[in-house]
Parts: sequence; C-alpha cells; structure tokens
Amino acid sequence: MFQHKPFAELPSQFLLFGLLMYIGLELTATMLLTYGQGFSIAQQTVILSLRFADLLGLVFLIWKYQVLTSLGLDKPNQVALLVLLKISAMCLLAVGVLYAVQPIWFTYVQLPSWLYGMLGLLLMVVLAPIVEEIIFRGLLYRMLRERWGVGVSVLVSAAFFSLVHHGLLLSPQLVGGVIFALAYEWSRSLWIAIGLHMGANAAVYVLSILY
Repeated sequence: MFQHKPFAELPSQFLLFGLLMYIGLELTATMLLTYGQGFSIAQQTVILSLRFADLLGLVFLIWKYQVLTSLGLDKPNQVALLVLLKISAMCLLAVGVLYAVQPIWFTYVQLPSWLYGMLGLLLMVVLAPIVEEIIFRGLLYRMLRERWGVGVSVLVSAAFFSLVHHGLLLSPQLVGGVIFALAYEWSRSLWIAIGLHMGANAAVYVLSILY
C-alpha cells in the first residue's frame, strides 16, 4: 500500500491542454459571475454548465490521447478497493472522534445557496468530484510527481485544491486534497479518489442540512 512505484507516463500535451482548458473555463465562469446579474439561479446555472463543459472536454482529451488506463480510470482492482475501505474507515473514525470532542464544530458546516436543490446535489456530489479529481490528482498531481516525488506533490496539489475552493492554503480542502492524493497514489485508481471525494461532499451536504 505504501510503495511509491512510478505511474505510467502521460503525454505532456494531455497534461498541458487539460490544465489550460480547466483554467480557461474557470476564468470564464468567474467573469460571468462577476459581471452577471441575478445571483441565486444564475450562479448555479453558470457553475453547473462549467462543470459539464469541463467533463466533456476531459472526456475528449482522454479519448484523444488514449489515457484511460494510464490515468487509473479503468475498473478498480481488489487492492484499490481495499485502499478505499481502509481510508473510509479511518476517515469515519476521525469524524467520530471530532464529533465526540467538539460537536459544535459541525454546526459551522454551511453551503452557499446555489448548492441546494437537486441540481446543487448533482453538482456537488457527482460532477465536481469527477472533474476535480481528474484535474487535481490525474493531471496536476501526476505532473508534479514526475518532477518532485510523492511527498511534495501531495502537499502542493492539495494546497492548490484548497486555494481554488477558498483562496486559502489552510482549509478543510487541504486535508481532503492530501487524503485524495494519497488514495490515488496507494490505489493507482482515480475512481478511489473520486469515490472518497463524493463521500466527503455528500457528508458535508447532509451536515449542512441537519445543522
């Protein structure tokens, strides 16, 4: 589980075009939200459209460069599923301990209004985890890992993940980014990182409703 063997090499064009596409779409969405009118529905529509565009673009690039298996998007094997079970169990234990020690922390879990409803649930629990794991782990982490190794790449990719979400280096997304990157490293399956990301987002969604 803890061996750090090299990944299969990914084409540099795939890494470059994938990251440039993501950055371009993020900047476009930022401009639309900054200068657009009427926020609640508009925000959800813009960001949902952005994620669909991200997903379609990534699917095209994965098909064009034939990197499905190299990314770890083929069927997870038993080792990968075991990693998923172990990390899930550790995360549940950690959450249980936090709740026992400081239950008030869970009352601070809040989501913006545009993430509520069925479309918000689709965005947060399905689209965002798939797109973000391909971008931050499949592309960014892999690109960094080839140059800097595992430890530094886990932290740097998690820091970018946190910055994109909150504009801060220190946030819950930093912890999530580290966990998802390690899950990808240990399992070699991007589906494991996606599954953990979906589970985490679903838990946050439920907590935001309960509290």
